[in-house]
Amino acid sequence: MARQSVGTGISMSTLAASGVTTSFHIQSPSIRITARDGDAHVVISQASGVSTTATTSDYLILADTSDTLALSRYSCKIIAITQEDGCTLTCPEGMQVPFNIGNYVTLKGATESNYNDKIVHSRVTSVDSTAGYDGAFQTKLTIDADTSGISTAFTSVPANSDVTLYSSARIGARSEGTAGSIFAIQVQTTGEA
Repeated sequence: MARQSVGTGISMSTLAASGVTTSFHIQSPSIRITARDGDAHVVISQASGVSTTATTSDYLILADTSDTLALSRYSCKIIAITQEDGCTLTCPEGMQVPFNIGNYVTLKGATESNYNDKIVHSRVTSVDSTAGYDGAFQTKLTIDADTSGISTAFTSVPANSDVTLYSSARIGARSEGTAGSIFAIQVQTTGEA
């Protein structure tokens, strides 16, 4: 099976106590994790209620081997963002929104980079798909990010035509006892090589 890396990888040291990686936006349905210098138990969290604390009953990757695990990749375009603590993101009319309350999301592609910096691994707290009084039918997502300090209002102009909200995740990992590390990178897989 052939693999092509997607984006940049992340790494972390593992000890007997669980640690967690930085968050990453999901670009591929698969992530390849390599355990180095010791066995590692790993857990991937994409939603609240799914702990990032790895235990000895979580997925085991043996020392100096790799395994490819599945991710749930979701995304949707964004056409409006409010400037407030607990901001609201508006999706284009008629678009199916794949996110639910509790999912973690990351924004990419805004020309005003502060939006990209503030909306990172933010939890969806509300999904409103009701029709507006004016007949508009645009799903609105409220997330636990604070965009109130951004001085430039988000506008839906051609420069912001590719603003996308992605699902995001974190990896929790711990060793079997001896110190080690993990390296993870998202990959695309193809048939037989």
